[in-house]
Amino acid sequence: MILLQTTIFGNTIEAYLVAAFILLLSVIIAVLANRILRRVILSWARRTQTELDDLVVRRVLTPLSYFVIIAGLSASKGHLELSETLTLWLDRLLLVLTLSLFFYMFIRFLQGLIEVVSEEYCKRLKRKRPPDLEEQIKTVDRIKKQIREISTMVLALMAVLTILSNLGVDLKAIWASLGIGGIALVVAVQEPLRNLVGRLYIFSTGIFDEGHFIVFNQWAGTVKRIAMFRTYLELFSDMTTVSIPNAEFVRGVVKTYYGRTKFMYKWDLDVPYDIPPPRIQELIVRLRELILSKPEVNPQMCWIYLERLDRYSKVVRVWFQVNLSDWATSLFYGNQVLHDIQLLFEEMNIPFAFPTQELRIRSENPWEGVSTEVPAALPTEEGKKSPSS
Repeated sequence: MILLQTTIFGNTIEAYLVAAFILLLSVIIAVLANRILRRVILSWARRTQTELDDLVVRRVLTPLSYFVIIAGLSASKGHLELSETLTLWLDRLLLVLTLSLFFYMFIRFLQGLIEVVSEEYCKRLKRKRPPDLEEQIKTVDRIKKQIREISTMVLALMAVLTILSNLGVDLKAIWASLGIGGIALVVAVQEPLRNLVGRLYIFSTGIFDEGHFIVFNQWAGTVKRIAMFRTYLELFSDMTTVSIPNAEFVRGVVKTYYGRTKFMYKWDLDVPYDIPPPRIQELIVRLRELILSKPEVNPQMCWIYLERLDRYSKVVRVWFQVNLSDWATSLFYGNQVLHDIQLLFEEMNIPFAFPTQELRIRSENPWEGVSTEVPAALPTEEGKKSPSS
């Protein structure tokens, strides 16, 4: 018993053991309360038709058990004789833990409430079965993400300001004392803020989402992740990943292939000039029959005609619209239609024209066209010197 009365740093060993026992007891109570909430009350709440009671148990009551540990820390501290400085810092630590846990619970509850409301709205849409059901569900999902992102950021900022204010920090004095440093701080955070606004812009407009295939500036690929400040794009060319600042999407033009169900095909088919006009018209009729025989082709958006007489061939234009499920399907569809067109050309015994050009070789002989016949009689030097002869 004498050992328990030994004093260390102003407290006896017995006092330390009692404080440790109180803390351990609070941890045991918190764990037991958490298990009871998860196994008993949560299972009971799942039997009900409403989702709100499940939300309260999972997002509020379960984290609430951790307040027991904070209370145990406070009781353990009160059982010990501590210095004023250490007591002050422990009180601040407990205050920070309490406020952080409170805002954590509130954020989780709000996020769960957003999930429940969106799920209920989607269930109502599925029961009504509107024509644009999938599009409305995508819109609800996009709005849900936007509200969750904005609310989380706002509550996190409120949590930081509340904790600083309760710790006695004068926020007005801090901003007033920054001076030129505050200007530098504003300049430093200007780019991150622009990227943060760009992220909100992406979610609010729904121009693209994770998993979409987009073309932006010189980049073309699949959106892998929309982070807080940057969007990560997996390039289609070499499967590498490039990060693009979110602010760029506010100013730039984004071309997205996600959600497309209508696709246009436009080909120019070159036919040799030795194919007579009646055969060309027959080819146009057969091509139109081939394209319109496909059920996915829109008859109102199909044009096949002799487009022009080119330098080396006659050009037949094939231009039509189809309704397909997605962009990847359109790639294979175009390949199949071109294959059918080639078979039709072979069946009609009409070849495709190759670029040809007639070349004429011009002689570079400088004497070409000049007569090389020698005159019959030319005066000689000897004849000039002796005229008398």
